[in-house]
Amino acid sequence: MHANQETRIRNFNEIEDNFWNNSEILNILEIAADSFIKYHNNEVEIWAASRDWFLEPWGRDTFISLPGILLVRNRFEDARNIFRKFAKLEKNGLLPTKISNEVEYNNADVSLWFIYSLKKYIQHSHDFAFIKEMLQTIKNILESYVNGTGYYRYGEFQRIYMDSDYLIVTPPQATWMDANAFGKLQPITPRNGKAVEINALFYSAITFAKSLEYIFGYEFNIDLNEILTKMKLSFNKKFWNKEKKALYDVIEGDPHGNAIRPNMLFAVSHCNNLLNKNKEMLVFDCVKKHLLTPCGLRTLSPEDEKYIGSYDTFLPIEQKDLAYHQGTAWPWLIGAFIDALVKIRKYQNKNLEEIKSEIRYYLAPLVDFCIRSPYKSLPELFSGDYPHEPGGTTSQAWSVAEILRVIKEYNILL
Repeated sequence: MHANQETRIRNFNEIEDNFWNNSEILNILEIAADSFIKYHNNEVEIWAASRDWFLEPWGRDTFISLPGILLVRNRFEDARNIFRKFAKLEKNGLLPTKISNEVEYNNADVSLWFIYSLKKYIQHSHDFAFIKEMLQTIKNILESYVNGTGYYRYGEFQRIYMDSDYLIVTPPQATWMDANAFGKLQPITPRNGKAVEINALFYSAITFAKSLEYIFGYEFNIDLNEILTKMKLSFNKKFWNKEKKALYDVIEGDPHGNAIRPNMLFAVSHCNNLLNKNKEMLVFDCVKKHLLTPCGLRTLSPEDEKYIGSYDTFLPIEQKDLAYHQGTAWPWLIGAFIDALVKIRKYQNKNLEEIKSEIRYYLAPLVDFCIRSPYKSLPELFSGDYPHEPGGTTSQAWSVAEILRVIKEYNILL
């Protein structure tokens, strides 16, 4: 798809110096956020998109989006109702991929994003009573991952489990990069084995569980301290790519596991002390060098032979899916980039105003695009190559949510 001039994303240096003086920025983003909040059978839902397709609640999208759509806006009752709805559907430690006519469980990460979102709920609401209500679900999730769980897909059981090295193993097509143009269990980016963000999210979830054990005197039937210690050792030993001074995307599985993808960033943005400061800075620098665009982070380095720089929304799905996670830039990933940026700049003793100024610089093209878009929203993705044509749905929840979250959490509006 080729965008017309009105909806072309502008580069960082094309944005006017006084851009952030626009008093309508927050209002436009919040109206966009509201478009994803739906009430169905007297229950609140967050739809993955508000136009085109994905017009239903997807688990992964829900819990990545919930902090920006609801929590930073103090909509805690809606958040609690969504948490409760999904918690009731927990099955063998897994949460639904999506809720439609049938409930599907073919994923390895929705449960981990659920726990991440609960952690954010505490950060914004300080409502520990509700977290106490969620303890059993958290316990079921973590113990199931440690002891082994999974789901049936295409007639085969797909296992999720903790290996002897304390790292989590997942099947193909179980992460957010799940495009499948070729049919049964032949995803474009299989990512089977030990995926970097799955393990980072699990480490973060175990860290959170340890704090809950301390706060509530609640006991998990797994040794949280042992898992944290041994997982950290294995993660650093096995995921560190000395040649690229970065993290592998997947180990012990997907043959393209050494690809430079944005998933490594979650080991910096979502974890404390999984990596040392030097490694965190190297990961951030690698992502910034290879993947940063004005419209989010590319899903694959342009230097990779499998990189596809253009995405055409109007091609048949089996053709466009070839490019879906092979170079497209996704706005939602800028949230983790900003979180990692803040962490790194604090290591470098930058003052708060310097950090806020840099956040504004990296967010400006996407916020500007949202304001100028005829839909007053942000799309699902953009082509990885200039001029970065927008693609996918024209109004995607997590794209808007992550921009709104970091704007509010870091209080960058002038």
